[in-house]
Amino acid sequence: MLTLFTDVKPIHKNFWESHMTVAAASAPSVPRRDRMRAQTMQEIKTAARHELVAHGPSGIQLRAVAREVGLTAPALYRYFPSLEDLVEAVTVDLYGELCDVLEEARDAATTADPFGQILELSRAFRRWAMSHPHEFALMFATPPTALGQAPSNACEEASSRFGNLFAQAFLQMWEVAPFQVPADDALVPGIEAGLLPYWTWLTDTLSPGMPIGAVVLFLEGWVRIYGSVAMETFGHLHWAMPDGEPMFEQIMRSLGESIGRSDRYATPA
Repeated sequence: MLTLFTDVKPIHKNFWESHMTVAAASAPSVPRRDRMRAQTMQEIKTAARHELVAHGPSGIQLRAVAREVGLTAPALYRYFPSLEDLVEAVTVDLYGELCDVLEEARDAATTADPFGQILELSRAFRRWAMSHPHEFALMFATPPTALGQAPSNACEEASSRFGNLFAQAFLQMWEVAPFQVPADDALVPGIEAGLLPYWTWLTDTLSPGMPIGAVVLFLEGWVRIYGSVAMETFGHLHWAMPDGEPMFEQIMRSLGESIGRSDRYATPA
């Protein structure tokens, strides 16, 4: 057998130690001032989240946040120019946290079936919302304009990552085994025109040939998932049942039936 590098002598341990030392020394480092600033900004966002949990989205006060991190209110403006900017930064972080949770649930699913993944995504969404009601309210029930915010690219990108988790699972399900969808003449007047921009974007960028009826089913499903989670999170289902999980699971089973996936529904482990 041909052996390569037969005349190379063993490399002494000290060579690797010195080599790694040189590499570490030559690697670009973050200036201490920048590291301290990033740490302070994170502390400010953590304090703002404490205020959010204690007082709700409209109860976040800059003075209270500054007091918790040991700054004066004017000093806090060196890190976030306004309350709106701080709330936006917290919102972006929350979307990242939620998406990480959903992706972990999806990847841990025991099935590769797209509808099974939608089930796990939806269940993880409900669990997170129920354990973080004030964060949920900030992200999904409080329009940015209500807090003085203008729509921002950062928030749009963060929320798009969340929405795409569900959209990608739905599109995969459609591509693997297209299901029966409502015919165009079975749709209510105006829905096709209203969905035209979104439908055009989907077919141009993600799924060419997807009929409008499939888009309607996707949005119907999301309205039911979000609606049930929101009602339970905000306590609007207690008049009917103290625990909303069985109703949520009934909705998920019905969604599976509506797209011919009733055999893919499985109760939570």
